[in-house]
Amino acid sequence: MGLPQTRFARLQYMESHVTPFGDHQADIGISVVQLGEFTANTTAARDAWDAYVAAQQAEGAARAAWYGAIATATTTARGALRSINTFAKNSANPEAVYALAEVEGPKPREPLGPPATPTDMGVTLDTEGRATLRWSGSREGGTVFTVQRRTTTTGGQTSPWTTLSTVPERTFLDTATPSGVLSVGYRVRGERVGGASAFSSPIALPLGAGGNQESVAGAIAPVQASGKDAG
Repeated sequence: MGLPQTRFARLQYMESHVTPFGDHQADIGISVVQLGEFTANTTAARDAWDAYVAAQQAEGAARAAWYGAIATATTTARGALRSINTFAKNSANPEAVYALAEVEGPKPREPLGPPATPTDMGVTLDTEGRATLRWSGSREGGTVFTVQRRTTTTGGQTSPWTTLSTVPERTFLDTATPSGVLSVGYRVRGERVGGASAFSSPIALPLGAGGNQESVAGAIAPVQASGKDAG
């Protein structure tokens, strides 16, 4: 014998027992006072529950009304601000219009500075012995990328960096990949109106004395440019 675990289930249980308790009060061992309290408190619990549900429904309706009202007001406010902005731009004194409306006028766009240095460079050889480069970098503001190359001979002599091309994409196919050298190195930098980034850390594609027609493994060893080469 016991009451259900949840509050509402207990309310339903008590409501279902008001009649049998009242009909058989003397025969089931509860007093008239107990019956009166049981009946009154069960009724009060039902009234409180109904009020609670009504309050929840009212809260939901009020929330929906608030969301709808602020959405409509926001649309209206944005339209008003667009009208003010258009009127100000076509007036002889735009700042005076913004001042009268007590709104902040549009700020002039700040020019972009140099782009970030490209990262994550990788290079592979295709079946024709051509090097394909890929890297990561932002193209914001019309950024393009300048690719440079140098070679290291089998005798250990490293050439100066030479510019191969400037491309709009973050990939480059070196159709004239050198052969007959120990390795070929590449680096890239981003350029736009705001300036140029530093060059990326160089990567070296090992070729070996046999040239670029030999089978080359996919692993590419990064090398660091010297201070002389970094300019």
